[in-house]
Amino acid sequence: QAHSGRERVAGPGPLVGRPPPETRPSVRGGPCPAKNFDAMIQANKASVVTGFHKDSLEVRQMEIDYHLTVFDKLSSISSLLATFASSALMVGIPRRDNPYLVTLFLLSTGSALGSHLLVVIVSTMCIMWGPGHALKGEDASYVDNAVFILDTTKTSMEKFFIFGLICYFTSAVLVVWLLFDPTGSVTVTIIFFFILIWLYCKSMRIANALLPKTKVSGRVAFNRVGNIGHLMGDSTGALHGDSVNAHWATNI
Repeated sequence: QAHSGRERVAGPGPLVGRPPPETRPSVRGGPCPAKNFDAMIQANKASVVTGFHKDSLEVRQMEIDYHLTVFDKLSSISSLLATFASSALMVGIPRRDNPYLVTLFLLSTGSALGSHLLVVIVSTMCIMWGPGHALKGEDASYVDNAVFILDTTKTSMEKFFIFGLICYFTSAVLVVWLLFDPTGSVTVTIIFFFILIWLYCKSMRIANALLPKTKVSGRVAFNRVGNIGHLMGDSTGALHGDSVNAHWATNI
């Protein structure tokens, strides 16, 4: 029996005269869901890429936290050593018969004080401004830039810290030679010498056990998306500007 001018064909086939699926109206009277397939694919792709970049930013945040912890420890120890070095400069030197020894003492003590003060100041600036640079930037590139600056600064501050530590031990040995007799000076020098050797061996053993042989960064090296909103495309689903290529997954 005909219904609404349409003729049913025997069997499970479609109705004769039925409009194509892509132009058929939906049950609710709205546009056909087939027209939104491109937009749905774009939305799913944007969701996947957004989740990937979110996870990469979490890794970058852990890197920032690591650098801030290192700066905090360097600043704490350097402030203590700088206090000791400044106190050594105020020590009265009774024996001035050897001007070379006095000059070397002043140079080593001043170098220790200056190096540790530099570590304290730079570390404090990195702790204050590093997270703000990553947080208040326009996109994820500011996070990468903050991690890069903190990493390079940490390397230089570690060198200044080691240099200041060597100068401090040198100053401690020289002040003994300036204040005490040769017998006591030789005894203290030998003790300091063995302590330095033990400290160096323990430091190298810890460094070889804990430091990785190869550094791996959490930065997305390629196929970077500057704006996640671009992945949604325009009204037709076409992409402009940033695009995502699945070829990068073969390198994981």
